[in-house]
Amino acid sequence: MCCVALAGTLQSGVRNAELEQAILVSPDDPSAYLVYADWLQARGDPRGELIVLQHRAQLASDPELQREAESRLVAHAAHFLGEFATTRPETFELRWRCGFIQAATIGWETFADLEVEGEQLRGFLQLESARFLDELVLGPTSTSDDMSFGELATVIEDLQPPCLRSLHLGDTGNWDISGTSTAMPASPSIRGLRSLTLRGGSVSLPEIDLPELRTFEVQSGSLDRESLRTIDRARWPKLESLVIWFGDPNYGASGGVEDLANLLDGVGLANLRHLGLQNCAFADQLAERLTSARVLPQLQTLDLSMGNLSDRGITTMLAAKSAFQHLERLEVDDNALTDASWPAARELAKQVAFGTEHTPERAVPRAESVSRYRRYVSVGE
Repeated sequence: MCCVALAGTLQSGVRNAELEQAILVSPDDPSAYLVYADWLQARGDPRGELIVLQHRAQLASDPELQREAESRLVAHAAHFLGEFATTRPETFELRWRCGFIQAATIGWETFADLEVEGEQLRGFLQLESARFLDELVLGPTSTSDDMSFGELATVIEDLQPPCLRSLHLGDTGNWDISGTSTAMPASPSIRGLRSLTLRGGSVSLPEIDLPELRTFEVQSGSLDRESLRTIDRARWPKLESLVIWFGDPNYGASGGVEDLANLLDGVGLANLRHLGLQNCAFADQLAERLTSARVLPQLQTLDLSMGNLSDRGITTMLAAKSAFQHLERLEVDDNALTDASWPAARELAKQVAFGTEHTPERAVPRAESVSRYRRYVSVGE
């Protein structure tokens, strides 16, 4: 169907909106790319040859064809990557599919003098090679004080990558999570997402209306009450996996079980099968509420790790153990449990991950002279 040899004189930047639209409709279908490859090769654009080589290499699992495709990427780097052929962020990992970038991981030098990540992300997303980008992982960012991902969220919101299906915003590297912040792009700009992960000490959440989302994870050391209520009001009818790291009140986390009424009743969550209520400073109260939660019977797996769940919480769950025993897996690692809970805890699900990291004093009050309690969680600072 497609010859490999280049034809004619190179016409840099040639595009066919109709053929690109066919790819946008079905970005996983190689046939649309191959039709575009014919059109590009006829105009001397090296992307046409790259589409064919990468497709053949993947189809045949042929290392030789893969090396040939990679040599074309190097030979025409300026054409495919623009300024990123010579100037790149510290982390710049790309996976290609049929002549276009399918997935990208981009991170910046933490102590860089210039904070250029917003400008560089905008330039990257505007590349013709990134037109059908499917997966994007961002972070860390350059900083000498607080690490923020808000500007990157704004860029995504502005440009609305049309094929984006998976977004991880907030790889904080080795930076303390308490010194970071992230934000979710407005829902209309990412409505096609299937997977969204947000990580930051503080997290800014607009109204969540993501009809195609299957997995959502927010990793925070200080999730506040309003964020919990935003998650509780979310509209995501296809959601299958939901993970929340609540955080430590000593670092600004607030809210409690009462802010998760819709979630625990399974409102709008008919497809939810995995629930992670992790890094939780009110884990014992949560355990008690779960015994009667309407969402529990539909779950296959439940993760309560990283919090201050105590032996009292396990005792509460055991008193209603029939509500949990359908679970394929229950995670309670890294909590405030003692070894005494292990023989009983294993009765709660088909498989129980009790783990080896537990700190019982997380659930024990400090000295009376100290006003605060030792109810800390795994991730706060």
